[in-house]
Amino acid sequence: MSGSKSRAARRSQRSESKGVGIPRTINLYGSPDIVHFFIPLPEPIKVLDVTELPVSYVWNPIADDGPCFLLPSKGNVHYASRQTMIFHQDEVSMDMGPFEAAMKIATMALKLSGSRFGKLPAEENPGLPLAHTTVEVICILEPSQADPMEYALERALEVVRDFQTYYHLFTKTPVRRLTRKLLPPVIPVIRRSYPALDTWEPELLHVNNGGTALRAAATPTLSPEQLQNLLKHNRASRADVFNAFLLMRQEAMLSFATGSNAAASLFVAIAAETLLTELFLLLSWEEVADLQKTADILGERDNISKRLLNELASRLKGDWDRNGNGPLGEWQRQIANLRNDVAHAGKVPSEPEVDAAMNALTALEAYVGDRLAEVFRSYPQVAEIYLGNDGFARRNKLKSWQKFSPQVQFPAHASELFTRWKAEVKRFRSGPHEGNLEVSKAVVVMFGNGAERWYLVDDEKELSCPIPAPRLSPFSRENLVKLYSDGGFDVLSMEFDDLKPSFPKDPEWVPSYAVLPLASIHRWEQCLWVPPTRHP
Repeated sequence: MSGSKSRAARRSQRSESKGVGIPRTINLYGSPDIVHFFIPLPEPIKVLDVTELPVSYVWNPIADDGPCFLLPSKGNVHYASRQTMIFHQDEVSMDMGPFEAAMKIATMALKLSGSRFGKLPAEENPGLPLAHTTVEVICILEPSQADPMEYALERALEVVRDFQTYYHLFTKTPVRRLTRKLLPPVIPVIRRSYPALDTWEPELLHVNNGGTALRAAATPTLSPEQLQNLLKHNRASRADVFNAFLLMRQEAMLSFATGSNAAASLFVAIAAETLLTELFLLLSWEEVADLQKTADILGERDNISKRLLNELASRLKGDWDRNGNGPLGEWQRQIANLRNDVAHAGKVPSEPEVDAAMNALTALEAYVGDRLAEVFRSYPQVAEIYLGNDGFARRNKLKSWQKFSPQVQFPAHASELFTRWKAEVKRFRSGPHEGNLEVSKAVVVMFGNGAERWYLVDDEKELSCPIPAPRLSPFSRENLVKLYSDGGFDVLSMEFDDLKPSFPKDPEWVPSYAVLPLASIHRWEQCLWVPPTRHP
């Protein structure tokens, strides 16, 4: 495109005019080698082009005999630096690779369709311009370090992060803290070796293993059968029941992949807590535990209490000691303690600390599966949801499971039943205990003997209150009569969207599962619908 080419030409002229690559006069102390790192920032920073900022410190020529850049003195105070930042502002084209790939496939699809089509809106790379900031960090290479180049790069990234912190402090502009993971796989560097400092030697430095596109190349390929089953929901889906855990783990992995270590550590902790809480709730639901007792075990605070861990231990056996040497002990040391330091002390974790937390989460997830594989006869529904055939196979339990599971009655909509049951536990903990009449809809529950019960139902809060039978239009009454004449049912319910019955003065709200057949929360099928002997 001519527009893109002209912009590129202007950028090239601008880069040449501002003096990039011209040797600078540096007042050196000692005889060090020098390296220039050219570090692209994830977001542009509004600093004047070619702004030079030395990272200065008070220099004592007697005590500090290491190599450094000497800076102008102020009075009797001498200053020096080992890193200098130079900010370069430029304009680059947006990465249009994904756009071009999609456009290529769309064009091919149109051609293969055999239909006539006009020119697509944009068949060429639009080359949208973006502001971009590159920081040139000039560093002393310290020969006393085992790897002077690696050490210098770490110091360079550190000084840029410090600048970003103070920049955010004054401007309140959100910028991502620079980490290796936010850099491209390689960055350009220039090395200047003493004493020939006027000789600039360019090279490319490998700094990370690439982004998500490169990591995706190592992802296992799903079989056609796995792909077909990916979005199927039979008896229940782990993605539905343990949805919060999976989402938080995903957020942790994404945060870690982009260098947001503090966020990653918090998401790892949330993922672990939701996994253990959801596990306890699912076990309690399968054994039809009392709602109030379940709520009492969870307590008022959303944390992993000793009582909750004891409940898991009594059901699943094994080591659930948070001070022990097993996966729960690792969870406490690597995840919970780190989360507390981040949440309460503002700590920014190191990459090894977050990596250890991620490994502890993986070990905890595997341990839960190991314990369920041992007790699947007591909790077949939980085991099926959590493990599936693949999980049993990995633990050499598939044959035992396949022999046992046909004997079990699995509910058709387990995830929906469990979700409603869990909501009732939450209601016992914190409410609500009253519905909203304004948004409630009229519902009739009809019994096979002709009896009816009418309710106003607040679907959002899963609460219902009884009302007298309202006056129906001839059309609505005709439909009800037809349902009765068809027969063949014990109990069913019907919702009337447009019916506006009078509101009761003192509504008596009850959980919807207690009065509506389709709002059941029970794991096992239950015949609780004894029809009334007479109309109210």
